Amino acid sequence: MRTCLSAILLAALACDGGTSPSPPAYVFVSPTTRLLVEAGTTFRFEARVTDARGSTISGAEVAWSVADPSVATIDATGQATAAATGRTEVRAAAGDVSGTAALEVYIPASVAEYVPGRTYFGRNQYVEYIAGDLPLVVSAGHGGGEEPAEIPRRTYGTLGRDSWTQETTRAVRDSIVAYFGGGQPHVVISRLRRTRLDPNREIVEAAQGSEFAEQAWREYHRFIAIARERVAEDHGHGLYVDLHGHSHPTPRVELGYLLTGSDLSRSDTQLNAPRFPEQSSIRSLARRVDLSFADIVRGSESLGALLFGERVTTVPSPLIPDPDGEPFFSGGYSTRRHGSLDGGVIDGVQIELHGPGIRDTDRNRRRFAGALARALRSFLETHYGFAWD
Repeated sequence: MRTCLSAILLAALACDGGTSPSPPAYVFVSPTTRLLVEAGTTFRFEARVTDARGSTISGAEVAWSVADPSVATIDATGQATAAATGRTEVRAAAGDVSGTAALEVYIPASVAEYVPGRTYFGRNQYVEYIAGDLPLVVSAGHGGGEEPAEIPRRTYGTLGRDSWTQETTRAVRDSIVAYFGGGQPHVVISRLRRTRLDPNREIVEAAQGSEFAEQAWREYHRFIAIARERVAEDHGHGLYVDLHGHSHPTPRVELGYLLTGSDLSRSDTQLNAPRFPEQSSIRSLARRVDLSFADIVRGSESLGALLFGERVTTVPSPLIPDPDGEPFFSGGYSTRRHGSLDGGVIDGVQIELHGPGIRDTDRNRRRFAGALARALRSFLETHYGFAWD
């Protein structure tokens, strides 16, 4: 009986010429969305063809196309090439079935000159840059409120929003214009909520795999870099201020020069040792002026002293030279990247603001903004040699 069945099966296969492959039932294109930045940028999409049972059909022929060739083109291998800003659909067809993916091309507008006082935006206005002409750059990375659906929520790292820091930054800008004779600071603001992007982290933690968040991260730091380059060209040196909000128990402003609380707890003699200015975000200033490093950081003409003169409790300063073991922000990614730690002529300081009396009401924000503007003017006049009418 077994021999007969085998013979029948072999005969059937011989007549049939072998088992026919299953026809394509589904086509899956990956990734399902893609952003290409700059004309000429390329990316190869992948297509997986399956039968009705979900089994992959190996070697299935796929025909590629795009809905709008003016936005991007695509070749026979699935490689797309960016052409112009816009959105289009990528289609992969296998027989009578097909799958699609969304493709966006974003080509930043070419700006020959950034006009002081004029606002410029990145993609979808997630990042805002108000151009300036002063030797002063101010950024706010954590005060945004936008939560676009295209960017997934971050799943690790700090997610809390620095409430009212964006509004405080705008008030600071207004006060700087008023107290610097109409001069304009450079201002860069992330309008995304921190649950979507944290620009004060390196890109992996900041964006957590979202290509749209990564684009916003690059634009944020690119605008700061553009501002720093402008300051260096126009003024020779300058200051970068990164504004944040903190919720530490003691209500005081914290100035981060990349010096830890432990560093600041040292005596002035110890703090003046060469390694401390060399590892700080005001390295360029420390090398250039004829003052001890301790004097720059917490002396009578330090930024902390000038803020205290405006009745703003600040650490480090002559009255509060160190955090005394309490929580303290010494400066983060942006201060390291855009200050003078790794060279350059733009110094940096991270300014952490407590809420009550500083950020909590419009009146308090404007009062503090005036105090900070006056302190920054005195600091730049004293240590950088600038003067304003």
